[in-house]
Amino acid sequence: MKNTILLLTAVALLCTTCSNSSDKDLQPSKSDTKAEVGKALPAWSEGELDIHLINTGRGECCFYILPDGTTLLVDAGEITQEKDYPIAQKPSNSVRPYITYAQYIKHFMPKGRQSIDYCAPSHLHIDHIGAADAVTETSPAGYRKAGLLALYDEVPYNHILDRLYPTYAEDEVTPPLSGQLSEDWAKFVTWGVKEKRFTAERFTPGKEQIVLRYNSEQYSNFSLLNICANGFVVCKNSDGSVGITGKKPSTGGNPASCGFHIRYGKFDYIACGDLTSSPQNLVAFYFRDFIGCGNLDAFKCHHHLASNSWGSQMQNCNFDPRVVLGHCFASTKPHAEKLAAILPIIEDFFATNIHPDIEAENRELISKISGYNGHIVLRVAPGGENFTVYMLDDSNFIHTVKSAKTYSCK
Repeated sequence: MKNTILLLTAVALLCTTCSNSSDKDLQPSKSDTKAEVGKALPAWSEGELDIHLINTGRGECCFYILPDGTTLLVDAGEITQEKDYPIAQKPSNSVRPYITYAQYIKHFMPKGRQSIDYCAPSHLHIDHIGAADAVTETSPAGYRKAGLLALYDEVPYNHILDRLYPTYAEDEVTPPLSGQLSEDWAKFVTWGVKEKRFTAERFTPGKEQIVLRYNSEQYSNFSLLNICANGFVVCKNSDGSVGITGKKPSTGGNPASCGFHIRYGKFDYIACGDLTSSPQNLVAFYFRDFIGCGNLDAFKCHHHLASNSWGSQMQNCNFDPRVVLGHCFASTKPHAEKLAAILPIIEDFFATNIHPDIEAENRELISKISGYNGHIVLRVAPGGENFTVYMLDDSNFIHTVKSAKTYSCK
């Protein structure tokens, strides 16, 4: 316990120090990779931080390229077309979503890399790892393949972090498996570790488990801190010390989502899957205590900006990310009233999809969105001084830039 508190205290000092870094503390900056509207987005280059929200209209998939080329995959959902998910499949119905994810990732993968360094599913629901009715094959190891489970055959994972490894059983602090393919996921990870295909560990709040693998010395101003999992969140105690607060949710679904805080120079970003209920309110306090108003540059909104995606404590903590990214693909997400409530307190909102019915019923509101219907790429320039948000054409595999907007980090 003493070692844990010392670790968390060190993390708190790191967060405080980084948020007040002067220019001399940052890595030497070079011009970020330029992209022109109407042309294909250039590849990632050394020193940039890329955050890709890959759009298939059939689930959430986020691909990260960290400044030294370390790669991270968070989710790869695959759902079939149902009444709640009537968005057109991208780029077409003839291409399975996991194949689209694979082709996109291979296109932007740092040169010479054949596998993904880290795979960390936020949680195990169908739109994040795959649905049972999307399965077309069962592996010899006994797990059914769709979404994140099928994608492994196309782009292997080197190390897996999830909220349940290694037991995949409920205990006093870990809620049970939840999701149509959650038991298949447990079989997959258990098989892969046994066969030495990859390594795995439990995603734990307060730890920096996802680290730069290739050139960490050059990017001392980069960190990725796990801030929530299984209902527990990093917090600052009343005496100023750092700890973990929260309680085990009744479900292993959305409230148990894993989430993290990326800091790169002046740039701050939070992503916490489909976090809802009290854990998302605790993340608001994390923001207040460790980042501060006006300093969160970008936020991947909880639960696709559903009606339960922006808790009351987020408002009480003046939760004010500058740019909000929405991985949206349902007929009720983004929720129109929730969108109307947050637009006045943020600079820009970008969405992978806006359902035609939402657009038709809320034309004035949707006109205020900065970009939608396409892949979203947030690219941070070397050193973390500024970032650009690109909307890419999702109708083919050319990755043409539809729009671009650049922001200076505060």
